[in-house]
Amino acid sequence: MTDADFDGVRDDDPDLLENTALPKPFISRLRNAYYSRLSDFDKMTDIQMLREPGINWRIIKAVRAERAGVDTN
Repeated sequence: MTDADFDGVRDDDPDLLENTALPKPFISRLRNAYYSRLSDFDKMTDIQMLREPGINWRIIKAVRAERAGVDTN
């Protein structure tokens, strides 16, 4: 990721992975797979997510739960 990818992003944006309740190891794995926001998973199915390196069912369940919590706020 380049610095340009983060230029227009607020530090307190609730969509950023670092601002979620996801465990740090999950965030690290998602960052290594080049994901930075919960909204990156909006149009992805569970199968598509599983095809990404380093993503497993535990991460998918955590991301889905976190997205459900963000959507209701």
